[in-house]
Amino acid sequence: MAALLWLGLALAALLAWVWVHRPKRPANFPPGPPCVLVFGSLSATLELFTMGIRQALRKRRRLYGDINGAVSPTGLGIVNLCSLELIREASAMPELSGRPEILPLLVRSYMKKMGIIFNDGAVWREQRRFALRHLRDLGLGRKDMEEGILGEFEHLRRDMELLEGRPLQVLGYFNLTALNILWRVVASTRIDPSDPEARLYVQLVKEFFEMIRPTSPLGIAPWLRYIVPEWSGFSALERQREVINATFLRLLAEHRATLDRDHPRDLMDHFLIEMETTDAAERGFTELNLAVTGMDLFIAGMETTSTQLSWALLYMASHPAAQRRVQAEVDRELGGRRPSGADRARLPLTDATLMEVMRRATVLPRAVPHAAARDCHLAGYSLPRGTVVLMDLDAVHMDANHWGDPDKFRPERFLPRGRLRAPRRAA
Repeated sequence: MAALLWLGLALAALLAWVWVHRPKRPANFPPGPPCVLVFGSLSATLELFTMGIRQALRKRRRLYGDINGAVSPTGLGIVNLCSLELIREASAMPELSGRPEILPLLVRSYMKKMGIIFNDGAVWREQRRFALRHLRDLGLGRKDMEEGILGEFEHLRRDMELLEGRPLQVLGYFNLTALNILWRVVASTRIDPSDPEARLYVQLVKEFFEMIRPTSPLGIAPWLRYIVPEWSGFSALERQREVINATFLRLLAEHRATLDRDHPRDLMDHFLIEMETTDAAERGFTELNLAVTGMDLFIAGMETTSTQLSWALLYMASHPAAQRRVQAEVDRELGGRRPSGADRARLPLTDATLMEVMRRATVLPRAVPHAAARDCHLAGYSLPRGTVVLMDLDAVHMDANHWGDPDKFRPERFLPRGRLRAPRRAA
């Protein structure tokens, strides 16, 4: 009898603790779906599954406005920004320059914030400056890169010519082409598409994007990693981490054995030289951080660019009149020669068409998440420290008040009076 009494008291105490610590909406938080018992904004979570992420966010914007907030089952406050003005304001706020501590993002870096995309603070600023400075010095974004880009295009052209007249699986087809352009300046290597390891890299990046979706089990209920690590995706994230880490340790060993400190060849050589300084570890120049930064560059160099190219091919195939106009401009201005960056000003329709593809497809519907580094205010609402801030790029790109006919594929919207520019309002 006494044992049952103690069990009942323990259960009551547990339920009381759960109730006291249940997810709650902070005071003066942006409007949004209410919290339900211990499940946070339950309707918001369920709609991500039943409606899909884009439609769920569009509904939330219609109901609650351009700034709206929800509370996850873990108690994490999440604010969605759906207008260009709010996104610009938030992006300029130092208080919102942090990155959230979300489990799927932390697992890949051994539960620490590392790398250059999902990191913040002094080490992040140091690493970001280092990467941008040396990537530019090595030719990224400059004419020096053109030969490498055109070389990869030739590989791609020859492969596509072999498939002429046959169906082509477009999704993922450009992954390694996009990655190799960046990888030349990162590690002075080219990944052969026929190499089984190359297919593994593509699969790892694809799995990573699946794991960080808002509907990921780990993001909704992090404790699932203790109960069902395989089903929740936790084990997959650990496998990704180990494969990427091993890959970069191997590349690091190869570079270390051939390093010429007076003539660094690539970003990895520069990183190795920095690792020899006395305060290297404090500034993030470690083997582990290099592996995580490499994963960031895999993501930046592969998935987004590749998917954008796939959409461009789709829109050209589904809008043959637009395709003919672009082809006519290219033929007229280039006359069959290879293009260069200097030709961009002579190809306004081609440029406008690429802009329209990026607007209409919105490969990343939401920008990389931000987090409140300290308590702050935005648009009159209170955002407690740790609040996740999501910038809804899809809402901006599909805003009828701005574009007039956002569902229509119309490159000419970027060519008012025949000159390339972004429209300020519907045109």
